[in-house]
Amino acid sequence: MQDRYEMRDGFIIKKGETDPTIFAAMESIKAQMLRETAERQAIREGRLAAPSSNWGTWNISDRH
Repeated sequence: MQDRYEMRDGFIIKKGETDPTIFAAMESIKAQMLRETAERQAIREGRLAAPSSNWGTWNISDRH
């Protein structure tokens, strides 16, 4: 199986892949991942406010 796939820019793809649609999708996904990483970092550093969505209360104990 390993001889059929390769790593390119952190993505596992079929060896010899030349379809430009695949590479466009990979670039789009990479750009989205970089935007999300930058947003999370800005929230951690206090430059952006955290989302105000209500995540509710999570009870992880089995005693509830």
